[in-house]
Amino acid sequence: MLKKATYLLLLVALVGYFAALKACNTVPAMIGEASEPSPLPVIDHNQHPFLAESQRSSMHGGAHNWDINTYPGPLGHNTIAKHRKFSNIIGVAPNISFDSQGRLITVSIKLNSIELHLLDPETLDTIAMLELPPKASPSDNSGGGYFHIDAQDRVLLAPANDTLSIYEIAESPEGPKWQLAQQYEIEGLLPEGVNIHDVIPDWRGNLWFVTGGAYLGYRDQNTGKFYTYELPAEGETIQNSFAVDEEALYVASTDAIYQFQIDAETKEPHYTWREDYDNGAVQKPGTLSHGSGTSPTLMGDDLVAIADDGDPFTNIVVYKKSASIEGERLICKVPLFEKGKSATENSLLVYGNAMVVQNDYGHVYTGNALKRAPGIMRVDGREDRSGCDVVWHNKNFLSQSLPRLSTQTGLLYFYTFQKQAPDDFFGGWYLSAVDWDTGESLWDRLIGRRTGSMVDTLSSVTAPIVLGPNGAAYAGIRTGVIMAKDEAL
Repeated sequence: MLKKATYLLLLVALVGYFAALKACNTVPAMIGEASEPSPLPVIDHNQHPFLAESQRSSMHGGAHNWDINTYPGPLGHNTIAKHRKFSNIIGVAPNISFDSQGRLITVSIKLNSIELHLLDPETLDTIAMLELPPKASPSDNSGGGYFHIDAQDRVLLAPANDTLSIYEIAESPEGPKWQLAQQYEIEGLLPEGVNIHDVIPDWRGNLWFVTGGAYLGYRDQNTGKFYTYELPAEGETIQNSFAVDEEALYVASTDAIYQFQIDAETKEPHYTWREDYDNGAVQKPGTLSHGSGTSPTLMGDDLVAIADDGDPFTNIVVYKKSASIEGERLICKVPLFEKGKSATENSLLVYGNAMVVQNDYGHVYTGNALKRAPGIMRVDGREDRSGCDVVWHNKNFLSQSLPRLSTQTGLLYFYTFQKQAPDDFFGGWYLSAVDWDTGESLWDRLIGRRTGSMVDTLSSVTAPIVLGPNGAAYAGIRTGVIMAKDEAL
């Protein structure tokens, strides 16, 4: 009896302790006043002929990787939040896109399975789901983490079954269903253990792909033949996606940035230029590989930008992108954030000549949201291409995501974690809005009250905020998808 009473007293004490923690750690639902829209001019661009509308076709907003939307995002008026869990532990959904009906498409990567989902954009309920082959290695981005929506509303990806595959939604009396539309076998094309990360068509419909190893290549649209290319430097690999325009494709490896084209006679892929960048002495905390964490982003009609992995600063580096240029290819190298605490693991947001980048230094992908270093910056390329200038630097802003710009609202959107006091047990995950022109933090709207720890089900994987046609903001997180949307009063 004494032992039972002791256990009961201990249980009561623990319940009281956590109740006290819950009561004393206040997490506000709203911080800051709601905004009024401040629209920005829409940037014209040539729509990729083989992909869906740029702002809904992929994780980074099309083949240029701009990470901007003409869709409106929330303004902070009566903002509601939802969380769709694919798993309590690991259900990562890094890529969020939309079909032409505004339905949400994502791939959930779990510990032992990968699922392709079509979700209701309002409820986040699954409309259709297809299980994809589980990948052999959990340490790379293969198996469907990257995908693109093509011009026929189909999902283009490389599942872990030695194929390039295209999936489509078929309407049936029982409801929408995923089905395989096309599949191209690649068994034996690449060395054992080398997996494809991403697949994007070029402007002629050839399917280009990059791997997590030292290889890239393409499938010829006319003949169906595959061609591959091995990167030249020893130990050089590719860890991210790539960009495509009418002229070529642009790839950042762990050592250099390239422009690739197809040789007119041999049809083999070859690089027309290669520029080494500073990749530092060692891999930085908060990065997934030693080398640039960015997929290249095209800028204007003539530039391509990445962040390097330099010491003691990671830098934005911007290059003239055409195969034939006059003068130096590098137009600027701009140090980011604080000395010794500077890294980024995401593509640069580009609007016109302006670039926005967040600091990922120290990010822990399995949890602990407070270990990362602060900082978001806007750097603009000069019109005459003589260099770049820092427009603003918000040194205290802690971003847990790549931002997204809405040209309808004039706001940058981030996913953030904040505590009211450093010693608080609980904090809040928020959708946060930042002024495009000044970098000032404007408001935060609560997604959920959590600890920011390793077991936090709202933990970030630094995936981008994505804006939907319905005006909602979404982000893929470690356990699934979150949404924030202004509701009519």
